[in-house]
Amino acid sequence: MNFLILYILMAVHEGQCYSTKTKCNVHNKMVDCRHLTMTIVPSNLPVYATSINLSRNSIQIVLGFTFQYFKNLTELDLSSNLIQSINKNAFHGLHSLQSLHLDHNFLQVLPIGMFENLICLQHLWIDHNKLQYNQDEQMTATSKMSSLRSLYFEIYPDFKFPSKWSTLSNLTHLEIFARSAKVKFNKEMFTHIKKIPITFLHLEKVPSISEDFFEHFPKLDSISLWLGDDLPKNPIDQVFKSFGVFKSRNMTNIEIANSRFDNGFILNWNRLQYLCSICLKRLTLHDLYIKAISIYAMQVFSVRSTCLEYLEISKNLLLDQGGSLFTIVQNFENLKVLKSISNKHHSRGKRSQASILFSLILPQTLEELYIEDNIDDDLVDIKFMNGHNLRVLSFKNCKFLSCEGSFSGVINVEYFDMSGWSCEKLSIDLLSGFPNLQTLKASGSLGKGFANIARAGSFLSKNLKLQDINLSSNRINSIPNGLFLHPFEQLSSVNMSYNNLTIFPKFHASIQALKKIDMTFNGITHFNDEDIEQIENLGGVGILLRGNPFQCSCKTLQFLKWLSETNQVQDILHLTCVTDKASRRFMSEVISNLKTFEISCKTKIWLAFAIFITSIVIIATITTVIIFRYKYALEYFLLRFKMKMKKYKEFRQEYTYDAFISYSHTDSEWVKDFHDNLKSMGFELCLDAKDFIAGYGIAENMVNAIDSSRKVIFVITDNFLKSTWGSYEMEMTRMHAFQKGREDMVIVVVRDNIKVTDMPETMKNMWFKITCIQWPNNDNLPYNTEEIFFEKMKMSLKIKEETTLLYSRNSAV
Repeated sequence: MNFLILYILMAVHEGQCYSTKTKCNVHNKMVDCRHLTMTIVPSNLPVYATSINLSRNSIQIVLGFTFQYFKNLTELDLSSNLIQSINKNAFHGLHSLQSLHLDHNFLQVLPIGMFENLICLQHLWIDHNKLQYNQDEQMTATSKMSSLRSLYFEIYPDFKFPSKWSTLSNLTHLEIFARSAKVKFNKEMFTHIKKIPITFLHLEKVPSISEDFFEHFPKLDSISLWLGDDLPKNPIDQVFKSFGVFKSRNMTNIEIANSRFDNGFILNWNRLQYLCSICLKRLTLHDLYIKAISIYAMQVFSVRSTCLEYLEISKNLLLDQGGSLFTIVQNFENLKVLKSISNKHHSRGKRSQASILFSLILPQTLEELYIEDNIDDDLVDIKFMNGHNLRVLSFKNCKFLSCEGSFSGVINVEYFDMSGWSCEKLSIDLLSGFPNLQTLKASGSLGKGFANIARAGSFLSKNLKLQDINLSSNRINSIPNGLFLHPFEQLSSVNMSYNNLTIFPKFHASIQALKKIDMTFNGITHFNDEDIEQIENLGGVGILLRGNPFQCSCKTLQFLKWLSETNQVQDILHLTCVTDKASRRFMSEVISNLKTFEISCKTKIWLAFAIFITSIVIIATITTVIIFRYKYALEYFLLRFKMKMKKYKEFRQEYTYDAFISYSHTDSEWVKDFHDNLKSMGFELCLDAKDFIAGYGIAENMVNAIDSSRKVIFVITDNFLKSTWGSYEMEMTRMHAFQKGREDMVIVVVRDNIKVTDMPETMKNMWFKITCIQWPNNDNLPYNTEEIFFEKMKMSLKIKEETTLLYSRNSAV
């Protein structure tokens, strides 16, 4: 009946499981189904899988025989679900399973026989559940796993290690999580079993611990104690005393962490004395609220701890005496790694910890030094003593505002971390003390410094062995000129992500080992031809570009073509771009339709070109028409402008001439007689032959003559109508009359028998506004004689105008 119910439940959820399968990420033989809100274990996962991760879902029950077909499965993760029940046959068939995660669920019991078939299981997590321990009964399920190497579980008050654990001969790693502040780690826990042969022990939440607790772990080599921050009192003294049982023992590691009490404690001799007698290699004092370090205690400890290779004192609250650690570290005989991280030094003096760091005496064996997030001051010149073995130096997140100092005595440093500095001022020689530097981490530290320093391009000129450069998050708008134009022959990686760069940096021609350039999250819209050439000259370098505001437009077509052809852009599937229509698209989508995109661009170009040419032709045509139609008007105004530039002056007086005679030179004899007759009547007349000034242009003389005369007499003959200058003089006179308001200044003498229809257009336009006198001939009326003709001329020339203006020249007329 139970099996029938089981299969019915599985059938009900079969459809749901099928849809779930498509969400899981399958890579090689690893199946990742995390964060998919699953309520049951999918029934159709690939049976060839070696690893299945179902963590962080909402699975509530694991039915029997769920994994029976997964013969090759070595790792199964069911952590962080809502599992309340597991059938004892749930893991049937998992004969190759080595790691099983059941932690962070709601299990109350572990069914007897659940682990019987897991003959290869080595690592088991059952911590952070609701398991009710009742001495041996609930732990019996784990005692039959002879292959078990590591176990993670929780305990209640009065917990006893089960006697059957004596059969777990391979168990070397044990992590215990105390669920209550009433748990006491003491010898009563070993009522049923006297010795546990593990080598690594982790205790999380240690309200109380007895001095003899560790006696029952004769093979213990590494201890990690996370004391907890919600305890009724600080157990730090009990912890140090419990180490007394390790006197004269060789141990690899002791870690004490996570005990933050407001009052803190002093790391003095009463506590450190229990560590001095241990041949200990690694000591970590992390997040303990150490408020001071006794110089005497640390000095004795450094002399006696001849085995210590690793020392970390981090995330504490050191008051005033924070520098004591660096004044006596040279006494450690074998120390290789020293870390002082995030120890907030609250000094009562005016200067902070940086004033103590003028000179540091290091242990001769020291290879790695981490002084991170400790200093808030200006960087001074720092001199290291005994630093010839130092390979790693980190001042990460130290708040140096002025970085005008330098380092000396550590010429063999290969790794330097200056990330998180705030260098408003920067020394060009800051890194000159690291000639063998291979890795530089300068994330978020050099942006302001580069902007405020001359010759910033020489900042790395003394570090030609660099292999890895990280300049990310510096808000750099442009790489300092020449920064990478040094022969970094070993350079393999450059990180310039999270800046404001718009172009690709220039590298020295000898750089051929470069494998990766990270330019993600900058301001690059495209690469121009010079950028592309630079990239291709670097050989097979891989480039990361996601997070840039790329543009997919006809202007960036060449860049898009390059993207479609190159294999150097490693994250091309994650690139997006903005089109001319302001829509965002995946770059891969644009590239896949690049031919169509290119054709549309050519169409746009030809259309724009055609519109441009058409516009030019139309404008040229209109301009030509206007110039042709109004050429005389334009020339008149040009002449006027030219005369003004020659400083002609206007003044009010009588005209110099009564009239200017415009005629054809072919009719000069008749015009001379005409001129003499009018002159004999007392009129002063202007003729080109006698009155035009030598050295002036004909047009300029003509305009000046019109200006100087009350009237203009046009002698219209057949020859005049054929003359170009005749038409020109008419247009100039018309423009002058229009500008000066002298429409009645024109007198026309028609000598030959000429009809109005044969006259020039300009004359036709003025015909009804002018005085016209006909020269007598055979066809004239009886009263039209020469005597009457000249009498008419006399009457016309005597007409007075209201205003008379004369343009006088600089030279006399």
